Amino acid sequence: MSEALFNNPTPFEVDLQAAFAGRAKATGAQAAAFERFAKLGFPNRRLEGWKWSDFNGALRGLTPANDAEARGHIAASEFAALNPLEFRIINGRIELPQGELPDGLRYGVIDPVAAIPELERHAIATLNVAMTRKALGIEIGEDAPDRPILIRHINTHAAFAFAQTMMRVSVNARVRLIETYEGEGSGFYSHLFHMVVRDGAQFHRTVVHQTGADQIVNAVCAAKVDADAAFNQTSLSMGSRLSRHETIVHLWAQGGSAEINSAALLCDDRHSDFTTHVVHRAAHCRTRQIHKGVARDRARNIFQGKFKVERDAQKTDAKMTANALLLSDTAEANHKPELEIYA
Repeated sequence: MSEALFNNPTPFEVDLQAAFAGRAKATGAQAAAFERFAKLGFPNRRLEGWKWSDFNGALRGLTPANDAEARGHIAASEFAALNPLEFRIINGRIELPQGELPDGLRYGVIDPVAAIPELERHAIATLNVAMTRKALGIEIGEDAPDRPILIRHINTHAAFAFAQTMMRVSVNARVRLIETYEGEGSGFYSHLFHMVVRDGAQFHRTVVHQTGADQIVNAVCAAKVDADAAFNQTSLSMGSRLSRHETIVHLWAQGGSAEINSAALLCDDRHSDFTTHVVHRAAHCRTRQIHKGVARDRARNIFQGKFKVERDAQKTDAKMTANALLLSDTAEANHKPELEIYA
């Protein structure tokens, strides 16, 4: 792969390009994605939607120890008492649960997604498509057991790691998902979660971000919600050097709903960014969103929430609330609520 892909590449970009060039089984779609990323570059302050989360600046000076094999001891999860079905993604490598497969549930290691249309201009998602080797696939049936699913994202001293999860929640199925972001060291982790919630299904997701102070994380969840289905998400972030959790929900059919709650508890110079985009595509859909952020010292709390109501989305019911509490003169809170209505 030509060095001309990047203009004045940073050491981090040089390492990325070398890692991609060293892959033996990259597909044509992945090669095209890497070239698109090289043209886009990492998001920076000049881009609307990223002016408070400068990944280009943060990664430019990143000099981590690249040791994807150094997993060390993995402690038991804080959610172990719930007896969840536990999946681990350690430095981008997927570890499946051991034992008998529960009824109503299918999972495995599958090929990663080649593209997600709504993320074509998202530079880090594009890089994820190029770099991810395998994805975690989970399908929830209507007769699946009422047992939580736990996905632990653990980055331990890897310079960079990429992973994808694809989930399908079947008609009238119910699922409780817990995701934790863990790990120490100064690494970069990108996760892309693509999911479909079918008619009448109930999806409940809890996200806890509690990594070391030097981690840089971008996690994107893109969800398609069908008729009379519910997408419910609650997130808690303690931040890190730079963390950004993005949620994109499309309410495709009547009766779909989304409830998105998030909280940031930040100290030192930790950074937390919750960015969401909910698109109402059909009539009689409902969205509720609440964000609360508390920051002290030099911490930075970012919230960006956008509701888009398309022309056919009559009788939309949507409400957003965002609050911040600053406990020191040097802490920051930046909020950007948006509403686009075409109905």
